[in-house]
Amino acid sequence: MSRGTPRAWWAAGVLLLAACRHAAPVLAPDVSARLESTPGGYLAGDAVGLEDAAVLERRDFVWTLDFSPDGAHVAFTHLAGQDYRLGLWSLGPSPARVVDASLNPSEFDVEALAFSADGALLASAGWDGVVRLFDAATGAPRASLRTEEPLTAVAFHPAGGYLAVGSARGLVTVLRAADLGFSFEARPHADRVSALAFAPDGTLYSGGWDKRIHVLDTREEAPRRDGARVRFERRSGHAVVVGTVNGGPPVRFALDARTPALVLGAAAARDAGIDTAFVQETVSLPTALGSTLARLVRAQRLRFKGLVLEGVDVAVCDACLPADVAGVLGAPFAERVDVAFDEATAEAVLTLEAPAPPAAVEERVLVFAPRATFSFEAHVNDVTVDAAGRRLGVAFSAAKAERTRAVYEREKKGLAEPPSAWNAAAVVDAGSGQVLRKWTGHEGVVASAGISPDGRALVSGSWDKRLLLWREGQEAPVAERRLGWSVRRARFGPDGRLVGVAAWTPQKVTGDQQSDPSAALFSVRYAAPSVQRR
Repeated sequence: MSRGTPRAWWAAGVLLLAACRHAAPVLAPDVSARLESTPGGYLAGDAVGLEDAAVLERRDFVWTLDFSPDGAHVAFTHLAGQDYRLGLWSLGPSPARVVDASLNPSEFDVEALAFSADGALLASAGWDGVVRLFDAATGAPRASLRTEEPLTAVAFHPAGGYLAVGSARGLVTVLRAADLGFSFEARPHADRVSALAFAPDGTLYSGGWDKRIHVLDTREEAPRRDGARVRFERRSGHAVVVGTVNGGPPVRFALDARTPALVLGAAAARDAGIDTAFVQETVSLPTALGSTLARLVRAQRLRFKGLVLEGVDVAVCDACLPADVAGVLGAPFAERVDVAFDEATAEAVLTLEAPAPPAAVEERVLVFAPRATFSFEAHVNDVTVDAAGRRLGVAFSAAKAERTRAVYEREKKGLAEPPSAWNAAAVVDAGSGQVLRKWTGHEGVVASAGISPDGRALVSGSWDKRLLLWREGQEAPVAERRLGWSVRRARFGPDGRLVGVAAWTPQKVTGDQQSDPSAALFSVRYAAPSVQRR
């Protein structure tokens, strides 16, 4: 890697910052040179401390943070006024903000960010159920998809081409990175998916509030086109589901086999690319005021996740719709698709009555299958994987990491949460699930645990306002930083030089509104570091 690379620029900046404080360089020049010249290289050795490097945000609550795989960028989400925003920074000689873009209204938390393995894309996932893709260098929007459940986790497959998102209701969905098209889904958890992390070989580790980490094998195969599970709700006497027509935006459909056609409202038809201006064929449909003639458009495409119906005839009629929906799945749909309702998961199970015809073009999708399940005595709040895919960094808490009134009242009074052996950060064997080392130095919920690339150190963040650096073989933390309020995310950079932290901060509405750091970077000090290759 040449000295013109972003990582080399960042190294120069870190050394400059250290020199300005009259401190010894964090890395010796020869180690820095070896790291810069080693593609996929990272530091290994005994982590012994943290040095202040840069503060990126000190006004707003920051929820999550992630580094790009090449170390060129860092991104975080923050709550600013009436909306959540994406902050994207470049890590050159000194960090510089690239973009600060609105994501969604303030009532929908954005707790998940991830860069793609090639560093080209950045994904966010939030409680509004929307996955958003951005250009990782410029922050320009690329694509978005509204899913059916609040989203709490996101991760890109290391080979590229796919990303996985986890929901607050235990669902994990695989999407194509190119267009966010549906690939596969399963519900491995009985509670919130708190973390998704891919190992270099494509193994997916899914952590949840059900006190489990699921180990999932991934592979590409031909998609199933004969069935789907979709969320449903009951409105005005109808079951309502969401699908798409001709690849357009989501459409809310009422299921009603009494209606003699599949019906779309005019706006939904336009969004699906249907132009009725020159359509001559009509069909008579019943309405509250009597029969009406609706334009009939032949051979459209209807999709519910992996279930695709080709050659669907659509009647366009606003007067034929029940309230609060944009379409009706009438008798022609009921003749082709069996519908059963799973009340436990609030899902409609759609199954084709006849086998699906073969696809015109052979398609492959990423699917996953369970390999193992690791069960623990505490709720899993975060999972990270080392560079070799052998060790996991895991954050645990005895109680769910929910910000309840009792939690706020205790914090207002300055009371520490009662100690627990499972308010802990741990290193876990990725193959067996064995807890190799557990540290219990935090008071209260441990929200995040970022493992170092070499798997020998762990940085943890807690609601006790502390960021702690732990090292293999040491009982006590080797470094500590105190933040203004709850620490939400802690991560090692891809080459082990940096640690990034996301935290809340006491907000100030007067003066320059500057408060305690809420997005910050620290340089990691090693006793005798070596350079290893991924």
